[in-house]
Amino acid sequence: MRDPWLNRAVAILAGGGLALFLPPGVQIWGGVFCLLVAGALFQWRPGDFFGRLRRAEICLLAASLLTGYLYGTAAFRLLPAPVLLKDVEVRGVLQDWQRESDRAVGILRLDSPQSVAAGGQGAGTGLPIGGERYRLAVYPDKNGGYAGLWPKVRPGDRLALRANLERPKPAGTPGGFDPLLYDAARGLSGTLTARGEPQLLAPGQPSLPWLIREKVRTALGSFPGRESGILQGILFGDSSGIPPEVQETYKVTGVLHVFAASGSNVAFVLALVGGLLFFLPGRGRIIAMALALILYAALCGGSAPIGRAAILAEAVLLGRWGRGKVPALRWLSFAALALFVWNPLVMRDIGFQLSVLAAWGIIVLSPRIARVGILHRCPPAIRQALVATAAAQAAALPLLITAFHRLSLVGLVANVLILFLLGGVLELGLLGVCLSFSSQLAAVFFQAGLWLLGWANAALEALARLPGADVLVLEPGWAFWLVWYGGIAVWLLGPERVSFVLKVRLRGLRRRVEGVARLRVEGVARLRRVQGVTCRLRFRGCTGPWRFSRPDCSGGPARGVVRLLSLSGLKVWRPSARQLFLLLLVLSLLAHLPQRALEVDFLDVGQGDSLLIRSPQGRVYLIDAGPKSDRFDAGERIVLPYLLHSGVRELEALFITHEHQDHIGGVPSVIKNIPIHWLGVPDVGDRLSLPEWTGAIPRKFWREQGKVRTLRAGERIDIGAGAWFNVLAPIEVLNGTHSDPNNNSLVLELHYLGKTVMLTGDMEEEELKEAAGGGPWQADFYKIPHHGSRYSLDRALLDQLKPQAVFISVGKNTFGHPDPEMLAYWAGRHIPLYRTDEQGTIRLMIAKDGTRIRVGRE
Repeated sequence: MRDPWLNRAVAILAGGGLALFLPPGVQIWGGVFCLLVAGALFQWRPGDFFGRLRRAEICLLAASLLTGYLYGTAAFRLLPAPVLLKDVEVRGVLQDWQRESDRAVGILRLDSPQSVAAGGQGAGTGLPIGGERYRLAVYPDKNGGYAGLWPKVRPGDRLALRANLERPKPAGTPGGFDPLLYDAARGLSGTLTARGEPQLLAPGQPSLPWLIREKVRTALGSFPGRESGILQGILFGDSSGIPPEVQETYKVTGVLHVFAASGSNVAFVLALVGGLLFFLPGRGRIIAMALALILYAALCGGSAPIGRAAILAEAVLLGRWGRGKVPALRWLSFAALALFVWNPLVMRDIGFQLSVLAAWGIIVLSPRIARVGILHRCPPAIRQALVATAAAQAAALPLLITAFHRLSLVGLVANVLILFLLGGVLELGLLGVCLSFSSQLAAVFFQAGLWLLGWANAALEALARLPGADVLVLEPGWAFWLVWYGGIAVWLLGPERVSFVLKVRLRGLRRRVEGVARLRVEGVARLRRVQGVTCRLRFRGCTGPWRFSRPDCSGGPARGVVRLLSLSGLKVWRPSARQLFLLLLVLSLLAHLPQRALEVDFLDVGQGDSLLIRSPQGRVYLIDAGPKSDRFDAGERIVLPYLLHSGVRELEALFITHEHQDHIGGVPSVIKNIPIHWLGVPDVGDRLSLPEWTGAIPRKFWREQGKVRTLRAGERIDIGAGAWFNVLAPIEVLNGTHSDPNNNSLVLELHYLGKTVMLTGDMEEEELKEAAGGGPWQADFYKIPHHGSRYSLDRALLDQLKPQAVFISVGKNTFGHPDPEMLAYWAGRHIPLYRTDEQGTIRLMIAKDGTRIRVGRE
């Protein structure tokens, strides 16, 4: 890069990225690396081939790298500490507010730091809370109404209310969603869940964009059909009114980004304004488009995605003010740097990363893609859309695969053809917004937009039904990133240029090593006309044994300059492109080789169960798939991403312990997306005909012989390499217990290298006694049943166990899990207890060299 300002900005961002993306355990080594690089650059002597000005630039780059690293490292100290306070009294100013289908949400900025009152008794907790922004959630009562003044509040109002305050914990599952960083990147500290009605301390005046947005929502609400909610999502980036099946269609076809009010929306806003103001001179039109972007961002509530996209688009517009692509890249780097300075944690946000990569692709890759001969046959509008879409997707593809583990094979077609329809919908909707002062005029444009949206939805649904329209992709690994972006670099620079540079560099390196060099002999040696003496020499900072000749040397310590005779034996490997590609491919495959240990992963799925077992031979088994509710599916949101992140291509078996939703709820999402050889269910007779079972397991599994196996106590399942499952329960179907589904759970005992892991489902005292009476009752590792419920605490039976550690799979709940008596029992026995709600996903590994337990969250 020849632009010095671009280099400096990129150096700061690189230092910040190094600090923010390195794991906590190796962050210190990132700092050491930055110090070494900075020190090396400051000590560099480039006079031979750069000159004095270049030396100063190198020092600036080193300082920029180190500054970015230090600034990024400091950002983690600003993260709010996780906390959960119930029934606290808070006061603050409402900054945003809107009604959704099942709740009302807003943003509340709390007053200056205060010691909150908890428990409804006015007692201060001593924890300073205040000056922060929280997401406010208000839920209706049983009759669907909101208490007190909630229907009348507006942004700007100063309120006092009682609420549950939660600051989220960091992610506990590799590859999973991190709520702490998600909120921090948006300037939020957590969530407030209101309790009861608020008290209005002082009325406020809402902003004009909010008033316009609410008026448009009311107008669109009068139109029948689901399209009105979809149009609101496209206009304002609000997906609350969009049905889940519609969101899935947009996700499969790769156009879900239109609901984020981000890059594509900004592009259509610019196109609309540029088209309407075609009569203005070039720079006048740029100014008008920049102002329009600011207004549109305000209309969308200033959300993080639209804010980032608007800033980056403003940078690109400033680049068009200058000449060529270098100024555009410079302004893009300045925009990214400004966002980084404003909030360093924004670099960890997937939206920021995609926005920057897409903008870079459009600036840098579009000119090269536009030269492809076949594109010249397309109409100009289609050609520009194809070029921009291909450039953005090529630049962001590795990140898209890594973040979402899915690839839309129809995405290019949808983003070129259907996106034009959606762009037309957006532009018609924006014209209706501009005319919202007149209900009749606005309704004309809204109706036209809804008609066009109906055609776009029909086309997207047809694309989504095509075979292979959307495929899941395993974690690609660093080798794929290196090959992909290395290939882009070779394509941009040209294979001949890259080959020439590599040859020159390698040839120069070899000549330096093999040529005549001035060496300093270190150490003490007496050389008396001796040929071929071996000494320790230093050559450009590296020490090693070199053979040299000094035919005429007086006695005494040998210090001085000698002449290197030959290093002809030293060979420098110069790999071809094919060899380099094969090397990276082999390294990537080695990273996915099966381990020689048995691994049991207790996944952090919230209030539910899901366990992943990997045998020493690489076979993978899943026990349960977590809960599912109207707003959350652990199978889709946690289990499936974890499987793909871990490189799991298929499951040997999926065991379902019983039919409760916190265990079986996520099963359909896993079955739909991951090949499974067979399903294991408890042999509970007619209970398997209950709707919970038949609704979760597809009919084709029931019809195909051997696809569903009913398991009963005494059966053994070999999983290879000397590891096996024993089925401990059910022995017989139990009825009339405290909870029949729980007491008919599938209970497994996993054996390997003399160690036993007992996996207990939700069994309670009745099944616990039955399982313990069926044979030897012992375990080295014990999963506490039913999330630590008191109904699974039988002291007499548990006293017989001598486990090395016990585990509880539990999340936030209203059942009192885990029960204090259960915790006190294991604490009294001084046995280590691991909880998924506190320590995230927990990995138990059993190998010949011993056992290890790793937690996802300290």
